[in-house]
Amino acid sequence: MLKKAHALGIDAVALTPHRSYYRGYQYNKEEHHEKMNILKKILHDLNIPINLHVGFEVDEHDDLIETLNSGYTFENSKYVLIDFTMRKTDISEVIYTLRQLGYHVVVAHPERIDYLSFEELVELKREGAIFQVSAGHLLPYKMTKSSRIAKRLLKHHLIDVVASDCHTLSDLDSMKESYHYVVKKVGEELAHKWYVTNPKKILGMQEGIDEHGRSNNT
Repeated sequence: MLKKAHALGIDAVALTPHRSYYRGYQYNKEEHHEKMNILKKILHDLNIPINLHVGFEVDEHDDLIETLNSGYTFENSKYVLIDFTMRKTDISEVIYTLRQLGYHVVVAHPERIDYLSFEELVELKREGAIFQVSAGHLLPYKMTKSSRIAKRLLKHHLIDVVASDCHTLSDLDSMKESYHYVVKKVGEELAHKWYVTNPKKILGMQEGIDEHGRSNNT
């Protein structure tokens, strides 16, 4: 997957295994760091210039604050990737609470939260949510419900990050395909922010998201 990512021009990858309390994924962060260091050495030996970054996709659950406080964030920063699709919850309240604690909430694939209306998604953006949309839902030929919502978020410039949500080798193709589609729809400047600048800001690599946790283009 990393070889293919490099071939596509990707130079940084966030490894975000699930920290789930509903699907049986309980990855230990210490083990995650150890395995990432092994992978870094392999990349070095193969001369593949990709920077690897630690992250987790954490399911929203009752002990969410304790989980985040124990370090399940991006690079031990205050940026956290939360999946709100596993159960119905008051996302607005969760985001408010986490922001009060200093966290910047990156909402994983908001287009898949089927218990929220589009208007409610817009309100979450006003409240400081950072929207990470999956590249596979921004392909021109995709016509699923999630894809339609993602394209509506695109139309209204409500995206902050486009990510591969990569589980298989073929998922990587959607990054390049969707990038060209996004450029066609909103222009290269916004596409670059969503695919490059804002993700690198979250990973501590450069500026891109303002002090309210929103991307500068929104």
